[in-house]
Amino acid sequence: MKKRISTFLVLFLSTVGFGGLMAQDQLAPPLYTPNQLEMIESQKELVKKNREAFRNSLSEEQKSLLKDNSLSMKERQQALMKTLTVNQKEALKGNRESVKKLKDAFSKSLTEKQKSALINRKHLIKERREKIKDYKSGFDGRREKLKEKKQDIKQRSKILKPKK
Repeated sequence: MKKRISTFLVLFLSTVGFGGLMAQDQLAPPLYTPNQLEMIESQKELVKKNREAFRNSLSEEQKSLLKDNSLSMKERQQALMKTLTVNQKEALKGNRESVKKLKDAFSKSLTEKQKSALINRKHLIKERREKIKDYKSGFDGRREKLKEKKQDIKQRSKILKPKK
């Protein structure tokens, strides 16, 4: 009897595992062409190279500004921008322009189907972010319900406690 149960269990688990593997093989076809993937990779490499060059151009004072945890991220950026030299500002401007050119070339290479798929993906990501924000802020009313329950419990416990 135990052999039958263990055999059934092994067969069941192997079937479920194999089904999961098959489901992974049936993924949607890739969204981008190999040429577009190459463009994305070159854009990533350019951004990395530009960031590294910019970091290397920073003085010790500027680096210490970026590491100052007493300031918020925005305050650190504003303080850094005030201390940039003309060459550093030109480098940032050049970086922005080169990335913009690559993005424009990439967007021109997209088909209508790819554009609509990207728009759908963007909307899905936006919806997920909103759901996370709502959940974290307690927008769905769960936090308020929990507070009400706690208050009810406190009031009941006050009523039930015998007075001394």
